[in-house]
Order: sequence, then structure tokens, then C-alpha cells
Amino acid sequence: MLKGNIIETVEGPTDPGHGGDPVGVVFGNVSSSSFKCILTDLSIREMDHVEVHHPVEGWVLGSIDDIELRSDISKDDAFLHMMDRGKNAAYRRIATVKMIGQRDQDDRLRRPLTPILPSSKVYKPDDAKVQSILGLHLSRKNGAYIGKLLNTEIDVVLDPFKLVQNHVSIIAKSGSGKSYVCGVMIEELNHHDVPVVILDLHGEYRSLISPNIEETEYNRMARFDVAPKGLGDALREFTLASSSDSRDDLTALGIDIRTLNAEDLLDLMGVKNIGAGSSVLYTALHRVKEVLGDDLDLYDIISAVQADNNPAKWNVLNGLEHIMRIPTFSNPPTPLSNIVEKGKVTIIELKDAPLDMQQVGAAALLKRLFNARKKEVIPPFMLVVEEAHNFCPQSGPAITSKVLRTIASEGRKFGMGLTIVSQRPAKVDKNVLSQCGTQIILKVTNPNDLKAVIASVEGLTTRMAEEVQRLPVAVAIVVGGTISEPVLVEVRTRMTRHGGGAVDILRDLGMRG
Repeated sequence: MLKGNIIETVEGPTDPGHGGDPVGVVFGNVSSSSFKCILTDLSIREMDHVEVHHPVEGWVLGSIDDIELRSDISKDDAFLHMMDRGKNAAYRRIATVKMIGQRDQDDRLRRPLTPILPSSKVYKPDDAKVQSILGLHLSRKNGAYIGKLLNTEIDVVLDPFKLVQNHVSIIAKSGSGKSYVCGVMIEELNHHDVPVVILDLHGEYRSLISPNIEETEYNRMARFDVAPKGLGDALREFTLASSSDSRDDLTALGIDIRTLNAEDLLDLMGVKNIGAGSSVLYTALHRVKEVLGDDLDLYDIISAVQADNNPAKWNVLNGLEHIMRIPTFSNPPTPLSNIVEKGKVTIIELKDAPLDMQQVGAAALLKRLFNARKKEVIPPFMLVVEEAHNFCPQSGPAITSKVLRTIASEGRKFGMGLTIVSQRPAKVDKNVLSQCGTQIILKVTNPNDLKAVIASVEGLTTRMAEEVQRLPVAVAIVVGGTISEPVLVEVRTRMTRHGGGAVDILRDLGMRG
């Protein structure tokens, strides 16, 4: 019936098994994947969840994909309204609902293969039903608490061990909060004693050591029931730069050259078309080990290559001499147990290292970590790669590409998780991005990046894909792990201090107090 200018209530009995009041009624043509309904509850918004009774399957969950107002106001009526002479017109709120489905006996999410009936009443589900069907049943104690389902009090908690097993991608345009969200995830992994290793390109993650006492952040903490807490002694920092080029409080990372085989060295050289030079290196390394065993260094390998009469040796020598100039291979070797340890977060700071040093040093470290995890020398852990488009680009050379592809495709078998963080998903190697089983997507506006996001996220509706361009800061689309359908999440406040964000130019110039 009409009350004022809108339909306010739906007359008739409630559906079987539901004691609540309906918020809408289905009308028009109905498909098995979606339907339209007239909304009678003004509080219902886009992205909210509703439920409806299916004649065979029982109660099924849906989400509001779009809302529009339909009225009988004509063009002439609109003109009269401009002259304040128009008559009041009735209008209706029409929602398009996407069917999500229900859990079957094996706890698999299943959408009905036949439509619901027109004139079916639509209801608001209770929180427990939404949590059950969407896979949001984990408690904060047992999972990684990242925030709340948008416009609700439902906690969004991910399985920390599935994050490691299935890999993660965190995608957003610059300034939209990707490093902030990554910090939340790192806090939660650390809470569950999962080791984390971060390739930090800009020095953003050192702030994890300190509690978050920023005033506006502190005021938001009550909503999420969190409190300031820094990682303190759980944080370790290493640098790939030489000691003269980095902060005094950073430990120089050392890679033992004896842990690398000929194939590893060839990868680190990044020399194109080395051809016959590869056999020169294999032969030289074999000869050196026959004489010195494992008591060798780069000088010994270089000397053996120099003694070879094959003219292909020169490319090999250039590559080896380039590696020798990188401090990581001359520093005292860093035990892997100091890098990956239960309950510790390790930052590999790259900011002060030249690009070639970043690439070669990171590639050597990742090879060692992957091989050590295969042999179970170190515990399962999560590797975080910031600005991943620099380390595993879709096109162009990067020495780290090969090892990151290997980690993406094989790491889950051995308990080496990978988190890809990037503002340019279109420039990230699709072979790596496609392996990420959990996606956290914040605001993205670049058309090519949007295409990459849509291609990588299963179950992303057209409406939600459009929403990606308008997401406010601290709101993300999350899917994967136990969450079987993309959901909008209000990301919780960090407990540690956030080290990212844009530079305040006026403050740094002394123009702001």
C-alpha cells in the first residue's frame, strides 16, 4: 500500500520459517541468477544482503546489486515541478538482486539452478546466516581480523594459514591504502606467530615497530575493539645496501655464495644470450669444487673461468664480476634462521640500494629461502613483495621474475606464502597474479588495471567492478580463502603506526606548524 509517496509495506503472510517483516517483494521476470524486487524498507542499500525463500532449495542469500527509483513523472510533469505547479507523484524503489545461494551438506556454496517465484517476499537475514553462507565464521581468536563487513557489525576474519597456503594480492592505486591494509595483515600474521619477510622498496614498514598513537587513528580504534601495539622486538631489519649507504641501525644482509649452484649464478647474472658460456660456468664450478670442496668464493670461480680457453667465457666473466661488486655477497653470511623465525617480522630494506643491487640481492635471497623451505630448514612463512610490478613485471627484464614465478606456482606446496602488493596490477606478471587465492582490492581507476582486477577476481559482478573505481579509503573488496563471494570490508584501524602516505610538502618546507 502507499503511504505518502512510497510503498511502505507488503501485505500478506510471511514465508515459511521466517518470523521477520519483509523488506520487499519480487516482481517481473525472474532468472536463476538474479531478480528484481520492490523495496519497502528505506534502510536497504546497495551491497546489502537479503534472503528469499526458494520453493525447492529453501532459504537462499542474495546481495543488492543496484537500486533505482521509478516514478510516473513525465517530461511535462517535470517542467511543472520546476514552476512549483507539479502534483505529487508516487515512486518505487526497485532493487536488482544477485543470487548468492546457500551452503550444502558438504559446506559448499551453491546457487539454485531454478528461479524463485515472482511475488516471493524478501527479508533481511540475521548476521549468523550471512556469516555462515559467506564463510565469515572464523573468530578473531582463531583468525586474521581485518575489519568489518561494510555497514554491519560482522567481523571479517581470514584464515591466516590459508593466506600462506593460497597466496594474497593487495591491489590499489597510489594513496588508496594498500600498504596500510598490508600492515593490518602483517599484524594478524604476527599475532598467530606466522613468520613474515618483507621486501620493502620505500622503507614504509619500519613503523611497524611502534604503536599507532596518531589521534584520528586512535579515535577509530573503539569501533574495531583494537588498541595501539607496536611489534617491538618482534621486528628485524636488514639492508641490501653497503654499510656506508644505509642507516647505522640496519644490519647488512649477507648471502653465502657457496649455497648457489651454476644455474642460480646464471639467473643472477641476467646476461642475455649467454649461449655456450653456461657450459663454461658449469665446468669451472665443477673444477673448483673438486679442488676446494665447499671452501670457495667468487674469486675462485672467476679464476677458473678465466683459465678456460673458450671465447664464450667473457660474458660469464662480466656477469660474475658484476655479482662480486654487490655487497650482499661479500658481507658475512646471514643465517636463514635470523631471517625466518616463528613470531618474527623481517624487513629487507631496499631503499638505499641501487636497482641492480636490489634485483640481484633479492633474487639470491629468495632462491635461498625457497630452497630452505623445500628442505624444511626454516618454518612456513609469508613473503611480502611491495611494488611487485618492479620484481615480476608482465613485460621487460627483471632478475627476480623467475624465482617469483616459481614461488607463486610451487610455494604453496612447501609452505612459502606470497603476498603481491602493487598499484599497477596490469604490469604484474599474470602468471604470478593468477596464483593468488585471496584478493584484497582497494580503489583502482586506471582502465588497464581495472581489466586486470576483473580478470583476476572470481565472482566480481559488473556492479562491484564499477564500485572499485569509487571505493573510499579504508574500504576494500575481499574474496578468497574461506570467503567464497566478494564482500565489501571496512578495514580495521592498525595497531602499529603506518609509515606510508604522501609527503607533507608544506610541513617539510617549514610552512606548516
